[in-house]
Amino acid sequence: MSNFLILMSGGTTPVINATLSGIVEAVKKKKKKVYSGLPGINGVLVNKIVNLTDFSKSKISNMGKTPGSHFIGTTRLKKLTNKEIHKLEENLIKKNIKNIINIGGNGTLKQSIDLSKRLKNFNFISCPKTVDNDLGDCSFKKLLFNPGFISCAMIWKFFLEMINIENVGAQSHDKIIVSQTFGRDTGFICGSIRYWDRDNKLPIMLLLPEDIQSFSNIFKYSKKMLKKHGRLMIFLSEGYKVGNIKPKHDKSGQVMYGSSGNTNCQILSNKFMQKGIQSRIFNPTILQRVFKFRNIILKKKDILIAKQIGTFAAKMLFKNKRSILVGISDKNKVISLPYSACTNYSRKMPSDFIIKNKFNVSKKYLNYLDKVFK
Repeated sequence: MSNFLILMSGGTTPVINATLSGIVEAVKKKKKKVYSGLPGINGVLVNKIVNLTDFSKSKISNMGKTPGSHFIGTTRLKKLTNKEIHKLEENLIKKNIKNIINIGGNGTLKQSIDLSKRLKNFNFISCPKTVDNDLGDCSFKKLLFNPGFISCAMIWKFFLEMINIENVGAQSHDKIIVSQTFGRDTGFICGSIRYWDRDNKLPIMLLLPEDIQSFSNIFKYSKKMLKKHGRLMIFLSEGYKVGNIKPKHDKSGQVMYGSSGNTNCQILSNKFMQKGIQSRIFNPTILQRVFKFRNIILKKKDILIAKQIGTFAAKMLFKNKRSILVGISDKNKVISLPYSACTNYSRKMPSDFIIKNKFNVSKKYLNYLDKVFK
């Protein structure tokens, strides 16, 4: 049987390396070699390829518990040219690689589907990883959630506790703290913050991209909250439109909110201060995907499922399966889906997950999170 190649694309998650370790362990048991480009496809194109089979058992074990992507790196790429495809094919053949597992989000899945059509002699399988939780079917039956989302939500539980302590103590001057979560076009992470305050006791407003409101409406609602509580914590997804952030785009065309000329949380905070309300921002950016606190932030279920997905993907290739996406179903079971069923697999929060105009999520979304977190 031919050798394996593992690639990572896009931003990382707290558990992306668990998927990586699951693949490496499964391939090593079959006495086959598993490689990766450093980083990703970029590395393969310039023949910078590392043999992961040489990693020790302890290194692989440690890898599975480590957030980020520093073991093999990650890339953001435009669609490859025919010349690049030819070069990629040449370098894969040199290493006797025929089986390719691509770990990533929506852009990575589209990339894998494209590559599988242009490199017909190679077997492609995709593994999901996106803290945004926006890869999958809108019914959440085929893919219940994406690995990394659970841990990111747990990280925000910790952040909420710290932000609340600060907001209580500093409310005499910093009336509002505006915090920015990941989420280009979706509010799954931002909305999950309500899970840690299910009874709505804390002064929280959630600004979700699926329910964009004008600053006038935001300001009116915030004044009601300030009158009631004397302080306010606003959480907004990075893609929530409150002004011109002078966006920069990566090579795949996606907005890089963390690398642009401004942030939506800063723009919103400035608007409050222009209205005479002192405001402060909290923007953890990459901490949302690499933060560890005494090793309890990374949810064990998240790590376990991420690793199971990697192991399952490798086993599918052992069985000569190809052109499939591996994920976790609504039954909390690892399953595979053909690429033909995943051509439009970008999802947002459905309307019944949101309480429109109230800057809040519904009980139905909290029930969904119950199923995800259990």
